[in-house]
Amino acid sequence: MISIYKLASPLAASSLLLCSSALLAEGAHDAKRAYITGWDELASASHVSDGMERSRNGKPRFEGPLGAQGVSYNGYQYVVFYSGRDRSLPKEKSVSYVVVSRRKLGGFAWQHSILTDYQVTSDDAHNRQTIAVSEGDGRIHISFDHHNRPKMNYAVTAAGVAAKPDAVTWDNSVFNYAVNLGRDPNERLNVTYPSFSQFPGGNLVVYFRSGGSYGGEMRLARYDAATGQWGTVRNISTRRGTFEGKETSRGPYLGDAKAMHAGPNGTLHASWVFRERPCDYTTSSRSEIFCNHGLFYAWSKDEGRTWLRADGSQIADTDAGETISIDNLGGPVIEVPKGLGPSNPSITSTVDPLTGDMHTLLRHLDREGGKSFYYHYLGQPDGTWTKTQTNFDGNTASLAVVGDRLYAFVGRDKGQIYYAERADKFRKWKRLEIEIEKRRKFDPRGGFITWDLSMVKDGKVSMLWHRAPEKSGVSSPLQIFDIAFE
Repeated sequence: MISIYKLASPLAASSLLLCSSALLAEGAHDAKRAYITGWDELASASHVSDGMERSRNGKPRFEGPLGAQGVSYNGYQYVVFYSGRDRSLPKEKSVSYVVVSRRKLGGFAWQHSILTDYQVTSDDAHNRQTIAVSEGDGRIHISFDHHNRPKMNYAVTAAGVAAKPDAVTWDNSVFNYAVNLGRDPNERLNVTYPSFSQFPGGNLVVYFRSGGSYGGEMRLARYDAATGQWGTVRNISTRRGTFEGKETSRGPYLGDAKAMHAGPNGTLHASWVFRERPCDYTTSSRSEIFCNHGLFYAWSKDEGRTWLRADGSQIADTDAGETISIDNLGGPVIEVPKGLGPSNPSITSTVDPLTGDMHTLLRHLDREGGKSFYYHYLGQPDGTWTKTQTNFDGNTASLAVVGDRLYAFVGRDKGQIYYAERADKFRKWKRLEIEIEKRRKFDPRGGFITWDLSMVKDGKVSMLWHRAPEKSGVSSPLQIFDIAFE
């Protein structure tokens, strides 16, 4: 049985929130504020990993909520998540499905589409989802259930579904499942962390890492909305190269839910750290983040086919079989040594539509053995980069530039909003408190939190909160909060 449940009324949702003292605290008013305009429980039970799929010596790894991803377009919001798994049943009957729910913005009358021909294989909390709309043909694309899986799980709607949503019957037939983007179903891709990037008015690209964290390569495919077809999956980087005078291998770590970022005029931007192998750990913790180093950056002006350095010089023409490597990048744009433990999933970036600047948040220590902060790295079109320490920390954050303000939407295990102003060159960060009602702040903690920023230019966002389970592996609620800010 698939557990999908919507609260009957906002009062029911309010009662659910108010009973949790961890959520609410007395707070002072601020002239610059954010406030909840509505909330709902999309699913009473969404799949939670028990971490045993990739356990070591019987100890779970990658356990916890698998979260959800949302996109809003043309008056509707679409959310992809996994249905709850009933662990009281035998394993072969304890199944979870991919669900895409939609609602008309401004209300919570959810409709559900379930991929009944695909059962989620994962008990690995890294096997999350991605969703996007190709504006050129109005299709909705999803990918799901990967952590170094041999093939890409992918499904797509017919053309026009997102363009004319009121004319669509939203049922289990909306999405068509197609292995490997509908291309060669036998091709071995070794997919980890797929994510779509949308080019306004037209096409998509999908990025994923092929291979493991110490020996992975960046791969990319481009969707042409005019033909409704995905192009060749191509390597854009190689794991091989020289580091500190030795021939080593490495894997790239980009953003969490959105790895590459579309800029003006079909440009595509990526920033990342490399994880080295072998790794001479610099701390006694032996955490893998102390194998990471550098802030690297490349961009493309032809939707990912040819890649350039920050100064515009060419690195690689992937049509000619060339790839980005640590040897031809010209070095990192900012040196970040391994001893600072630059975090692997928390590089989150955005492109400033006004200036073309690249904004990247990277979490690392302020000094070896010191405290962890987000650092704001600002790259300008002339190839220069600057670094500013923020006053906040987190496990991941999504960035957006709205007018003269840069927002950081902190996610994963806490939901917070920070901002910096163009007037002071984005050097000072302030927290934008979220109000749930008069003089009460909303400060969610635990579980897995993501953000739908599709409407951020209109001063609206949605927070998707997959709540922490009562105990390991037990499915837990998925809740949606609409937030307006000013």
